[in-house]
Amino acid sequence: MKLEIPVTPNINMIHGTPILMGEVPNPEAMNQGLMERILAVRERDRGVQVRNYGGWQSEGDLWNWEGEAFDQYRFWVHDCIIRMAALVTEEIDPGNVDVSYRAASWANVNHHGDYNARHIHPDVDWAVVYYVSVGTPGDANLGRNGRLELHDSRFLAQSSNLAGYGFGLGLLVDPLPGKIVQFPAWVEHSVHPFYGEGTRISIACNVKITGGRHVGLK
Repeated sequence: MKLEIPVTPNINMIHGTPILMGEVPNPEAMNQGLMERILAVRERDRGVQVRNYGGWQSEGDLWNWEGEAFDQYRFWVHDCIIRMAALVTEEIDPGNVDVSYRAASWANVNHHGDYNARHIHPDVDWAVVYYVSVGTPGDANLGRNGRLELHDSRFLAQSSNLAGYGFGLGLLVDPLPGKIVQFPAWVEHSVHPFYGEGTRISIACNVKITGGRHVGLK
């Protein structure tokens, strides 16, 4: 029996999750300034342990650290926040975007074997990660070596075997000096153990949207 289809079916995507990834142009000078200050603070400060296993994590006041390198860092985070806010109304001119926010940042310094456990950031809206230095991986065959993974937060998707659609699969982010990543703070994420040489430094930032025409609030 021939099956008649009266209309052409449409396939739509739902539950899309916006992820911003970019690379800061010519980050070498900025990264050098960030690295020198972060390592100097580590020498005199024991730091904190939250979800980091091994390594060192600074207090959450880095957003207020002074210096040209940190001014540049704040500029790039602000640029990401503006671009993400523009998505709400499809605004094409970042200069027209109206959004206000609070931010808190901290540094992560990792070496061989260090990692960050799977977690979310409650009570904030966006998480931003910036890579200052990434070290040298020791084994190219370790596919998750030191990589940031954004896990599929739809927990029921784990029950599906249809991996070709991305159900239950995480997004693995390759670390690169100057790379910046922004994603919803409710997305579970982790940093896999790093096996290699050198010092890995990243800066994490929590962003709470507080107002403006492009906030995307309910």
